Amino acid sequence: MFATAGLVLGTILLYLAMVAGFLVIPLGIPGQLLIVLAALLFTLAAGSVHLPWWVTITLLILAVLAELLEGVLGFLGARQARGSVWSALGGIGGGILGAILGSAVAPILGSLAGAFAGTFAGAFAVEYYRTTHAANARAVAKGALIGRIAGSLVKLVVAGLMIALVTHGLAF
Repeated sequence: MFATAGLVLGTILLYLAMVAGFLVIPLGIPGQLLIVLAALLFTLAAGSVHLPWWVTITLLILAVLAELLEGVLGFLGARQARGSVWSALGGIGGGILGAILGSAVAPILGSLAGAFAGTFAGAFAVEYYRTTHAANARAVAKGALIGRIAGSLVKLVVAGLMIALVTHGLAF
């Protein structure tokens, strides 16, 4: 059982980790999983009296749903423009590669710009390879990018809800 000072320190660390999780989502990192991990560690350390298990389980479900929604939105964006599944996967792979390369150039903003540029480039390259029509490839790439941005926004909203749920679940 935590002493009062330990509980306060644990709560501060919990919120720092949750805010960090929220802030890394636009960089393409699944920050909502960091929120789940922070809540799990807090519950294990402080006990379920302070943060009930149902909160951590609900957070895990929300995190998985957010990841699935992001993927679905990316696919729908590319498919809306009549792109193939391969083009959508090219957008996802390009986004990951772009985030890695962008972080090497400029750690925070470079990751974000790289993820978005990579999503566009990956979807464009695959669709152009498949069809050799630049205008169609641009439309598919634009759709994949819009889907990626929408997915990131959904994940931010879900992460905000997760933080609110932890706040609601905390009992002192």
